[in-house]
Amino acid sequence: MHRWLAALATAAAAGGAHAACTPEDDLARLTSGEVHCILNQALEVAARSSQTELTVALSDRVGNVLAVYRTGTANGGDGATVTIRSAPGASGGLEGISAPLSAQAAIAKAVTGAYLSSSGNAFTTRTAGFIVQEHFAPRLGNTPGGPLFGVQFSQLPCGDLVSKGSAMGVGPRPSPLGLSADPGGFPLYKGRRVVGGIGVVAGAESIYGIDLDPDPSRPDADIEEIIAQSASAGFAAPLAIRADRITAGGVTLRYSDADRRLLLPGTASRAIPAAPALAGRFVSVAGFHAAEGQARRGLRYGERASGFRAGTSAEGFAGFFVLDTGTGSLPQQRHAPRDSLFPTPLRAGGSGLDAAEVRALLLQSLTLARDTRAQIRKPDGSSAQVTVSVVDAAGNILGIARSPDAPLFGTDVSLQKARSAVFFSRSTAASRLGAAGQSARVADLRSFLGNPAALANARAFSARAIGNLHRPNYPDGIDGNGRGPLSRGAGWSVFNVGLQLDLLNRPGTVQLLDTARSSCTADPATGTAIRIGIDNGIQIFPGGVPVYRGQSIVGAVGVSGDGVDQDDMIAALGLARTGSGLNNATPAIRVSGLKFVQCPQSPLLSEPSAQNVCDGI
Repeated sequence: MHRWLAALATAAAAGGAHAACTPEDDLARLTSGEVHCILNQALEVAARSSQTELTVALSDRVGNVLAVYRTGTANGGDGATVTIRSAPGASGGLEGISAPLSAQAAIAKAVTGAYLSSSGNAFTTRTAGFIVQEHFAPRLGNTPGGPLFGVQFSQLPCGDLVSKGSAMGVGPRPSPLGLSADPGGFPLYKGRRVVGGIGVVAGAESIYGIDLDPDPSRPDADIEEIIAQSASAGFAAPLAIRADRITAGGVTLRYSDADRRLLLPGTASRAIPAAPALAGRFVSVAGFHAAEGQARRGLRYGERASGFRAGTSAEGFAGFFVLDTGTGSLPQQRHAPRDSLFPTPLRAGGSGLDAAEVRALLLQSLTLARDTRAQIRKPDGSSAQVTVSVVDAAGNILGIARSPDAPLFGTDVSLQKARSAVFFSRSTAASRLGAAGQSARVADLRSFLGNPAALANARAFSARAIGNLHRPNYPDGIDGNGRGPLSRGAGWSVFNVGLQLDLLNRPGTVQLLDTARSSCTADPATGTAIRIGIDNGIQIFPGGVPVYRGQSIVGAVGVSGDGVDQDDMIAALGLARTGSGLNNATPAIRVSGLKFVQCPQSPLLSEPSAQNVCDGI
């Protein structure tokens, strides 16, 4: 397979008949000329493949949409029809919805390629599809769910963390349909640095779905994947960090099924369009991109304008990254450590977290990440790179900080995990779910646990425990067993997972696309947004734990970025090492019968022989 990839690399470096695009400079962002060139490569390959109906989107690393270009009969309208569909027999949720969403789907693919990747790992939308299904590997019976089961419902336009609007701005930016699991989205690199992503949707009518066949000996001939990967020539991910060089739980991940079908681009033109047969136009996408007749230049991750920069000694985050407002002439930290809003901070006579404790918890977790063996990064033996979020007992953001090269998707996901853990662990969970129209889910959970007071008795839930209750078979990975009480029963699919989606979306709609909503939580009967402490949605894979002072819940910490067991360990062990009277939930107050956290084997780089490091937590 690698002879094709080597040919692409050669084409990128040489002229002649196959003069692929080359970077205009060595800066870690895409220029408008580079975007035009990559777009032309997509158009040329599509024309050679007789694919005249096309939508191509490109984004920068922090999710700003740099171009959306459309050809074919939908060129002058709202776009080609996209039908959301996964497994045969799946129904409900987003399944079966058809709408002119080609631009939104292409953007979601591009953003996914950029957000899931880093200098140590390159993931595509096919990779995403491989790690979100009910089995890992997909369709391999009696195996647990994928390690990122549920991540598709993150980066949501309705969320309160993402920066909204069609103008260029600080990241993270939203993805129209969440993270995409539909092949046809790839990261773009300059050298070893992620600079953005490309997404392709082809056909006047297309399926936005997922590849259900995990067997690499039966590659999927997906034209969208072929066009997108071919178009990345000159900006392709380094071979050494591709997903198919990375394992999780002993399973090698998937990167692309198009390696043997790539078409070498024959032009490096920056004039649009270089392929006259596919003349089209740049299009606007409400809430995401305002077409300007040409591509926009991307922002450089690490500069203030991107929303992410190196922390300073004065802030207490030297060696790590923080979020920035991107405004004014001086650095202004966004989501800097602050006192709890609820309950009031300890120094004010309450029991909540104060800013110093939030800073200590963030720093302890990030310092532990440096000593944690990464799961998804190359070279082997690298440190984990993660984002850490801390919230108070009401889900208010108290602080966010991150490792310098952590994947972007973890910014929103770490906050989802923290909010999920504290939301379910408070005695108000049942009443708040009832206000969101989910009383039946509360009843299901109480019946399942054999506890009529569940979700009202302040028992501690971790993100791992919440995720296990969302599995279509419980215990996870045992086929034939009944569903978890928070999961969808008949008709389950990655587009209809249960409570996680039900909190976001009215049945039969794509309401989660609404960038005007103040919260992702909606009353399913009316569609009205309600604020109950999980404004950017819940997350259902490990890496979030509630924070206690003695037996009183004061908040939660969420970690995301470099392996789910690593996320679990950094959250729980980082909290245990913080001190200041803060602690994990004691076994006596945890919800009975559910796994709370799970730590990896030989996780510490400083002590390779250390095992069971989470014992006693």
